[in-house]
Amino acid sequence: MILAGGLGTRLRGRFGDLPKPLTPLGGRPFLERQIQWLASSGVSEVVLCVGHGADQVEDRLGDGSALGVRLCYSREVEPLGTGGALRWARTFVEAPVLVVNGDTLPEIDPRALEATRARQEAIGALALYRIEDAGASGRVEFGPDHRIARFVEKDPSTRGVAWVSGGCYAFAPALWDHLPEGASSLERDVLPNLAVAGHLIAFPATGTFYDIGTPEGWERAEQHWAP
Repeated sequence: MILAGGLGTRLRGRFGDLPKPLTPLGGRPFLERQIQWLASSGVSEVVLCVGHGADQVEDRLGDGSALGVRLCYSREVEPLGTGGALRWARTFVEAPVLVVNGDTLPEIDPRALEATRARQEAIGALALYRIEDAGASGRVEFGPDHRIARFVEKDPSTRGVAWVSGGCYAFAPALWDHLPEGASSLERDVLPNLAVAGHLIAFPATGTFYDIGTPEGWERAEQHWAP
């Protein structure tokens, strides 16, 4: 599942009202690059959780056959947040699910992420990346057994090395029993509670990830993919 319903307000100064998943990156919509990465990793079916700009997204991507996958669309009737969007898409859940933020492209093998979750019998496994300065990011703390202990909100006064979420998750179907009705945030309302209960596993990943949610993040990604 790709959480592709964001408004992209921080990018409007550059791209206007274009839906964030269609933001151009190296001459192609970001969402196409995400789906291409998933297809190259063996994913054959993708559910797009869409809201703002849903018609534009579907007009561009269609049934996904041109990208080598089968695309389904879960359309919000009102903004539901990341947790609410997943709950709204519950009818598509029949087995473990890979969830990716609609503005994130990580360097990771999603099959390895799911294998780690299944081996630990956890509800979720999170791809984490080590960064040198966590002042602008929330950080994730975990123990020697890789069980996630807590999530710490970003604090500009807290600097130094930390592990941060790369916006890529593997979830068991049991996650949907923990998603509240209505609008909610997966990151703020759901994952912290699951961590306290010992249900989340850290997957420290090598490499990096690209997040186009801010103009600075988009610039970094564009430099990487520019033709």
